[in-house]
Amino acid sequence: MKISRVEVFLVGREWNNLVIARVHTDNGLSGLGEGTMQWQARTVAAAIEHMASRYVIGASPFEIERLVQAMYRNEYARGGPVLNSAIAAIEFALWDICGKALGQPAYNLLGGKVHDTIPAYANGWFNAETGSDDIGAAARKVAASGYRGLKFDPFWGQGRDPDLADLRRGIEEIATVRDAVGPDMKIMIDGHGRFSVGTASHLAHALADLGVYWFEEPVDPENFIALGEVSRPRGLRIAVGERCYSRYQVPQLLAQGRPHVLQPDPIQVGGLLESKKIAALADSHYLPVSFHCPFGPISTAAVLQLNATTTNIVAQESFSAFDVSWRSALIRNCPMPSNGSYVVSDQPGLGGIELDEDVVREHPYREQAIQSMWSANGSTSALRPFEPSAADAA
Repeated sequence: MKISRVEVFLVGREWNNLVIARVHTDNGLSGLGEGTMQWQARTVAAAIEHMASRYVIGASPFEIERLVQAMYRNEYARGGPVLNSAIAAIEFALWDICGKALGQPAYNLLGGKVHDTIPAYANGWFNAETGSDDIGAAARKVAASGYRGLKFDPFWGQGRDPDLADLRRGIEEIATVRDAVGPDMKIMIDGHGRFSVGTASHLAHALADLGVYWFEEPVDPENFIALGEVSRPRGLRIAVGERCYSRYQVPQLLAQGRPHVLQPDPIQVGGLLESKKIAALADSHYLPVSFHCPFGPISTAAVLQLNATTTNIVAQESFSAFDVSWRSALIRNCPMPSNGSYVVSDQPGLGGIELDEDVVREHPYREQAIQSMWSANGSTSALRPFEPSAADAA
């Protein structure tokens, strides 16, 4: 069995475009992968096509370790989010093919299952750009759905050192959520790498006082030493790693950044096998992992197979119930949480998933699919405002 062809599909959503790869073999089997990153969909799509023609066509789909090494190492300027996302799109699809060929779920090829269900924490339940007059009611609805954790960014659009009034408003939102969900809900606050060390340290103490479970990406991701300088008040965890794109950087991140939770992104590190290696590095420091996964249903299906084999998983980020209405129609057997947890599929490959091309055609690539996460410095001011299409509203 040899790989014969690789297709790439771009599927438009409001805040980003999904990047989907479908890898075909000469015996009729195909597998699905996803290479979505935040806002460089066409760039990743071009990289997938390049990687496929240079390394993948004609190879056995079972040669995953060799192919990933070749795609990463042989390109000389190694890794980074774009190249790794392209590699992951292909790598996910190869696991899907191998599982289908053997009639086994991918977790059995990754070492076997140690978890039947994966606890999820809710993300995307609150629109940070538009805000809400009743964030407490929204949080209560999340809790009533069975989630034991929820995450949000109450400082959306701010810069490194916001006005004290803006910080206070964010802290008040967190207090409102805590009052709404009670003391046992894990509240995660995402800083999106926006704060200075001083402001992040100031906020860390306020978050600890409110019983926040973790403070995610409190400072910019590039400087591990600066991360290590952020205050760590008693009871507050620091969670990072979604923008650490290589396992070779992880030891430095752990030593200098001093995180409590590691959050590798299986797409942007280059696939499931690379993520498993990073999880093992975290485990060698007695740290839990929570894989970053805010993208489409194929990435969710893939990461659940990985979670099932990961001994030090703590919870899985989940946008699934808060995404576009057509998410579950995009693929067959789309994974969705129930009562705040995912059941790991035992169907072959990545869970018996198949792409619905009609849904793909209904949601074409969108040039303006981007979010203004740092509006304080006008970073996306050149873009015209987003106007929902009829398809998005459906």
